Amino acid sequence: MLSRAVECCPTSVELWLALARLETYENARKVLNKARENIPTDRHIWITAAKLEEANGNTQMVEKIVDRAITSLRANGVEINREQWIQDAEECDKAGSVVTCQAVTRAVIGIGIEEEDRKHTWMEDAESGGVTLSICHGDHYRQDRKESLETLLQRAVAHCPKAEVLWLMGAKSKWLAGDVPAARSILALAFQANPNSEEIWLAAVKLESENNEYERARRLLAKARSSAPTA
Repeated sequence: MLSRAVECCPTSVELWLALARLETYENARKVLNKARENIPTDRHIWITAAKLEEANGNTQMVEKIVDRAITSLRANGVEINREQWIQDAEECDKAGSVVTCQAVTRAVIGIGIEEEDRKHTWMEDAESGGVTLSICHGDHYRQDRKESLETLLQRAVAHCPKAEVLWLMGAKSKWLAGDVPAARSILALAFQANPNSEEIWLAAVKLESENNEYERARRLLAKARSSAPTA
C-alpha cells in the first residue's frame, strides 16, 4: 500500500520514510535512494540513511553519508541551517543513534559561525545542555541526564588537554557556582597543559580582579607577560 502511495505522491518525505521503516535493510537502502532522487532537497532522508547504516553495523558509512548530504543539499540550493541540524543530532542522540549524532554535529558545528565567534558559540552550546561538546577534535560527549556539566568537562579535558576553551568552560562553571578556589584549580591545571595560552592567563587575571584579589591579578598579569608575550 505504501509503495503505491509513494508512486502517487513521490514528493512526500513522510511516506518514503514510512516505507523505508517497513522494509528490510537492503530494500530500505533502495527506498531511501529513490526518495533522494525524488526529493533531493530534504535532509531527513539523508539522516535516516545514516541511521539505517548505523543500526546495521556499518558505522564507517555514517560520516560519508552525512558529508555527502551536506554537499548534495548545497548543490541543490539548500541552505544548511546549523540550528536545525543540531536539533536533528539531538533527536538522533535520543533515539540511540549516537554515531549519526556525532557525524551530524561534526559536519555542521562550524557552519555560519565566524572564526572569532566559535569558542563563544560552542561554550553556549555546551552550557545550554546541548547535544555535545563538539570542539574536541571530533570527540563528542553526550550530556547524560545524570551527568553534571562539570563531570562532562572533566572527561573532555582528559581527552583534549590542548582545547583551551574546555578548561575555560570548566573554570567559568565553577566561578558561576561561587566556587572560586575550584575555578583557580582548574585554571592552574590549564596552565600546565597550555603554558603559553594568552586566553587562559587572561581568564585567570579576570577571575582574580572580579573577586577583588587585585594583588593576585597583578602577579598573574606579570607572569602572563613573560609566559605569553602578547598578553
